[in-house]
Amino acid sequence: MGRERNRVAVVTGGGRGLGRAIALRLAADGADVAVLARSLDEVEAVADEVRSCGVRALALRTDVTSTQDVQEAREEIEGRLGAVGVIVNNAGTVLYKPFVPLPGKQAPPPGWEQPITDQEWDDILGVHLGGAIRLLRAFGPGMLERRHGRVVNIASNVVRRTVPYTIAYDTAKGGLVQLTRSLAREWGRYGVTVNAVAAGHFETAMSKPQFEDQETLKAMLRRVPVGRAGALEELAALVAFLAGDAGGFITGETVGIDGGETL
Repeated sequence: MGRERNRVAVVTGGGRGLGRAIALRLAADGADVAVLARSLDEVEAVADEVRSCGVRALALRTDVTSTQDVQEAREEIEGRLGAVGVIVNNAGTVLYKPFVPLPGKQAPPPGWEQPITDQEWDDILGVHLGGAIRLLRAFGPGMLERRHGRVVNIASNVVRRTVPYTIAYDTAKGGLVQLTRSLAREWGRYGVTVNAVAAGHFETAMSKPQFEDQETLKAMLRRVPVGRAGALEELAALVAFLAGDAGGFITGETVGIDGGETL
């Protein structure tokens, strides 16, 4: 793809896993990167790796569920790195619980018996969907004014299938996909593209329990035609393409990267 200089990217949930891989790939492509997450130690470590690519980096402890945190992050990023041209909404978490109590033989596995509470529901949507909204409201106006920008929302292939006991996560990701479509229509005339990535199985801290249990792992991979999980670098490359000049004629799309699991 070549190196795309003079571009500032913001990556949420950037302290590890997918976020770290995305930040490093954007840096390798020449972007300066602001790495945001709740853990300052983690984002500082990633920022050091980003700088080793020969670009600038900024590490910020930011809770995307806090409007104040996000606004303070915007001021610091724009003050130290300049105008933001790429937003990657990657922050997220998952919770395994039924929607309501389930009786009988189809009850959840041990440890998942209690239904999701109102607070837990709000927390999940607040990170995935609310966090994306806060970032877009903070940085979107500047991109619209400059008539150029790229937004990549990290969704999940659960928007194309069903998964039991993760209903809050699934609902949040579904909302993120519709947000992607609606904003793409609204912002396209201003040179700002908005896309989503429907990720399949990648080993991260959040998905680690699935990979450590061999029976769960085998069952999971049986559903994937290519027979393996994805590499973090593969997803990062897709995000970099959508965030770069080469992806400028793609908008409103949810691009699957799941080894064919949802075929």
